[in-house]
Amino acid sequence: MTIPYVLSAQLQESLQKIDALRRDILLVMLTPRDELRFRWQALVERIFWSLTLSDMPMGKKEIVNLLAETPKKRLTPPQQEVVAYKKAFDYIYQDWLASQKPVFLQTVLILHQLICPFGKFRASPGRLRVNQESLQECLSYFQSSHEHPVIQAGLIQFKILALSPFTDGNDRLARLLTYLFLYKEGFDCRGFLVLEEYFRRNLTDYQQILKQAAQAGNQTAWLEYFVRGVAIQFKKTLEDIAKEKTRMEIPAPTFKLNERQKEILALMENPGITITNRQVQKLFKISQITASRDLTKLAFLGLLFAHGGGRSIYYT
Repeated sequence: MTIPYVLSAQLQESLQKIDALRRDILLVMLTPRDELRFRWQALVERIFWSLTLSDMPMGKKEIVNLLAETPKKRLTPPQQEVVAYKKAFDYIYQDWLASQKPVFLQTVLILHQLICPFGKFRASPGRLRVNQESLQECLSYFQSSHEHPVIQAGLIQFKILALSPFTDGNDRLARLLTYLFLYKEGFDCRGFLVLEEYFRRNLTDYQQILKQAAQAGNQTAWLEYFVRGVAIQFKKTLEDIAKEKTRMEIPAPTFKLNERQKEILALMENPGITITNRQVQKLFKISQITASRDLTKLAFLGLLFAHGGGRSIYYT
């Protein structure tokens, strides 16, 4: 298979800007707390703008409150999306930073199930409706080519949207795969990049360019739009860091850990260690509710990853 596009002067100029901005962002010295604050804010922004793209708007404060507590048994559709996005990004962060392993079909299936979970949130996660070999061929093609990582990310987003391999969730899957490809190559800039804002603020262009690219069979115009957006969002990120500006009012205690939470993190320094709520209860002689609050906050901040559910949940 081939993906036709021309490396136009506009594309080359935008890629040069991206490389320069990325270098500047990576070289900025931040305290661990500020690093966490900007990365966490970017996650909330990604979810917020993704929900607006899905016509399920939710306020940022509501997203924060939902992520900060254990989800209730019954959630509204927008709340379901928030929880699903968080789990999908946790999977990307945990498994794909600077990873040299290729993205196979199984990765796509995992991401799709995370963003369209079966049973708890939905009657059906949406089934695969294309030949598995054709989807794997698509993934193999992108990873065997030598394009700039941002070009690769833009092409994979377009291809998933055009192919629509599942009966549900293709738009969300396409955006998540975009982040995965950027993340594994170090181009999501410390987790600060928020592309959904650019797509939503330029929604008419976004929809028209995707449609025109599909009809023309050439992705140059789409890539020019996509790469320009990455450059714009990189510039905005660098400006925010330089001004020590956050786009949300975040209470200072949000990022403050108590001594017990710090001790839990210290226990988890070995990458192979896991911990459960019951173990935290025994170690610190605290109640189940207090242990749950500690673990939920650490997972909320992205310092721990939750696996499983219910009584079988554990953290790494």
